[in-house]
Amino acid sequence: MILNNKNISIIALVTSALLFGSTFAVVKDLITSINPVNIVFLRYVIAAMLFLIVGGIPEKTYIFPGLLMGVFLWIGYITQTIGLETTSTINSGVVTGFYIVLTPIFSKFINNKTIQRKNLIGSVSGFFGILLIALNDLDQLFGNLFTLICATGYALHIVMVERYIKNMSISKLMFIQSLSGAIFCLPFLNITNLGLASSFIFPILFLGFVVNFCAFYLQLFGQKSINASTASLLFGLEGVFALLIGVFFVGEVLNLINWLGVIVILISIFYVIKE
Repeated sequence: MILNNKNISIIALVTSALLFGSTFAVVKDLITSINPVNIVFLRYVIAAMLFLIVGGIPEKTYIFPGLLMGVFLWIGYITQTIGLETTSTINSGVVTGFYIVLTPIFSKFINNKTIQRKNLIGSVSGFFGILLIALNDLDQLFGNLFTLICATGYALHIVMVERYIKNMSISKLMFIQSLSGAIFCLPFLNITNLGLASSFIFPILFLGFVVNFCAFYLQLFGQKSINASTASLLFGLEGVFALLIGVFFVGEVLNLINWLGVIVILISIFYVIKE
């Protein structure tokens, strides 16, 4: 495979999806001991410091787009983390994947982007694959309002990235996004639960550095060359990776129909990204 700009961007987005997918099991374990908002706050603080070190203090032009991205991402993070208190890592991963369908719609109306026929087919078939993965838990799929709100937040975040990323510094934009996310958490923090035991330090550092810093940098890098509709479909792999991690490391169980869903998602992605 020739590593042109498009292929490099695809690799960046798939790697980002892998890192995002790895968070479900980690967060699921953490929320048994730490307040969900505290987890999100600490992730944001770590990422904000790292992006400030890498990119420096951003200019005023970064405030509005970074704030918009931060609002929608914060909505996604908070609702997804709270939702994990009452749902499985697999179910959370696949319901979140509803943004595969929402993103092309939002992109069309917000960014005036044309929905290509192959993106529409890929999005619908990709979401059908997600439904197949979640067939072992339909009650949670349609009843988990928090996670559906999360999917909306993530879709709007992807669309905002598409709108603003082309001519902006990734690190400066991400600093504003991360800082605003941390500030939004402040009114909901549980101060008495903010102290961390030594056993929680590594998972929090993992979430802050590997995911909020590295994965989001890869997302914005990839979206410089990939439209929001295709990017959201590639991010559908997040649910697949969450599923595989849930099966092999958490002990969750899937049936044949669920595995068929994985295949449908992979075929949908290949159909969209192939030349």
